[in-house]
Amino acid sequence: MIWNRGETIGRGGFGLVSIANVHQQNGDRFPHVIAVKTAKVSASDSLVKEKKLLDIFNGCPSILHCYGDDFTTEEGDELYNILLEYAAGGCLADRTMGKGLPENIVRQHTKSMLIALSHVHRLGYVHCDVKPHNVLLVSDSLPSRKKGVREIAKLADFGSAKKIKDDEDNKEFRGTVLYAAPESIIHQEYQPESDIWALGCTVLHMITGKSPWKVEKEDKAEDVLFKIGCSEELPKIPSKASKDAKDFLSKCLIKNPKARWTADKLLSHPFVGAQKHHFSELFRGCLSIHHLHNRVHVR
Repeated sequence: MIWNRGETIGRGGFGLVSIANVHQQNGDRFPHVIAVKTAKVSASDSLVKEKKLLDIFNGCPSILHCYGDDFTTEEGDELYNILLEYAAGGCLADRTMGKGLPENIVRQHTKSMLIALSHVHRLGYVHCDVKPHNVLLVSDSLPSRKKGVREIAKLADFGSAKKIKDDEDNKEFRGTVLYAAPESIIHQEYQPESDIWALGCTVLHMITGKSPWKVEKEDKAEDVLFKIGCSEELPKIPSKASKDAKDFLSKCLIKNPKARWTADKLLSHPFVGAQKHHFSELFRGCLSIHHLHNRVHVR
């Protein structure tokens, strides 16, 4: 793949994200526009880890696709790049800022996130940072099954992900406090159940357009951590939510992690309108993992 870097669309602790234009060559099936996530080679450990994980998860239609990686030299800096599917719709956090989404859209995006989490968990990993900022909206290239749904929500940013059975001796906090499960706040524990709590918080954010926890400017950090991790308080589910939405959230937002439903079980919940035939097709897509081994070049 030959590509030219365009404008910067995001920055983080890892480096930056740019739009890039792809120069098509004979036989290429790459999109004309991609996103490039970049870090200096000397500080690229997190990106290298993410690329390896994206290879493992490759093939699931609900996880952001990676086309490969490469090294470039720009303005004297040695850079490592991973080449990603471009999400023209931005992230859920931007889309829901200050306002909720229609429930039919929330249901569709929730279903897609569950498919992604089911795939990640089946392969023995935990995402550890499910939140609206890490769910990207990609234009749907296929005709919409439901009128008005023209984007696919895809799980992205696996920089905090870990194996389920990793040694827990060196525990550290991962993720984002307001979406973190109680056991992650208290004990720095991360299991599939922790992702389910974060999913519930993300669904709640889609419904309300607000953070799952109300935090005032004068609130102390230790008080917020205590409320999430140690108190009996739960994120407030709005009365406007449908009966199915309320019941779905009640299966995710449970203090006891062992009592939460799994991603596979939640896929059968009426809130996501489970259709056995449709899900069997998606799961086959997730489990048919094909790695790309294309040579990648930059001009």
